[in-house]
Amino acid sequence: MLKLYKCIDSGSEYCTCSLSDTKDCISCSHLRGDDLCDCTWNGVCILYEYIMKNGSQNNYRRDYKGQIVDKKFISNELYLLKIKLDNKLIRKLDTIGSYVFIRKDCNSPYYNTPMSIFDLDEHHIYIVYQEIGPKTKKINKGDTLIIKGPYWGGLIGTSDLSKKENCSIVIVARGIGQSSILLPIKKLYLKGNNIVLFLDQGKTSSLYCLDFMKGVNIKTILIDSLSNEGEKTLKNYIKGNPVDVLISAGADMVHRQMKTIIETIDKSIEWFVSNNSIICCGEGVCGACLKKIENGDRIKLCKTIIDPRNIY
Repeated sequence: MLKLYKCIDSGSEYCTCSLSDTKDCISCSHLRGDDLCDCTWNGVCILYEYIMKNGSQNNYRRDYKGQIVDKKFISNELYLLKIKLDNKLIRKLDTIGSYVFIRKDCNSPYYNTPMSIFDLDEHHIYIVYQEIGPKTKKINKGDTLIIKGPYWGGLIGTSDLSKKENCSIVIVARGIGQSSILLPIKKLYLKGNNIVLFLDQGKTSSLYCLDFMKGVNIKTILIDSLSNEGEKTLKNYIKGNPVDVLISAGADMVHRQMKTIIETIDKSIEWFVSNNSIICCGEGVCGACLKKIENGDRIKLCKTIIDPRNIY
């Protein structure tokens, strides 16, 4: 039976990881204790890598120190952070779906909070977040932060979105979901993709991502995505135009709505969703992000490549 998922870290400098030691490897059936190889990985064999390294983990993601050089209020407890960071980590984060764990230098690792990379430049990363709990309150301009990364599972889908060229792409973003679409838009725009953005301010009462899209000429349609009128507008566009890829960024109810639309209109559309899982470690160890799919497997959504149709 064709395997439904694989690990986003497969073949990277972080493979093999600690899951190999406990027979919980996401991609390699041998490193889960099975006798039969059922992987669809076509890079360097993960089992071979594990054996050649005498069963030791390749690399651990490390902590970097960052400095908050600016903090701007957007709306409704929503803030933008500009963080000065090591150039080496910034280069690794310059990809679609990247995220990091952030905490104040004075706090323990219990305060690690996963946050999507909203944007970046040569010396800084930009994070948009809501200040609503003990992990995110009292983060201020001038604070030194501990930044752990890079992590790449911020968008869930079956292929490498960064390799899409000359495709017709629809992006539906609502509320805080805007924090995960700016970097994908910039990357996909440079690859000659035709992008249409359906934008919903949601509970944030702000269309803040538009302020950062200078030089990116895409069509933007403002909607209330959860209303009947907004859903009708989106359906009419998909029915009347070729769509290769749909990206939904928002709460799970937005993802479920997009799945219904795709299943109703065109099942061939490739679908990507923002990762809304509860993520505490990013390494598939803690179990906070576990999701049981239809075949009974429990998926570690912090680092698993899978078709969102198997989740929603």
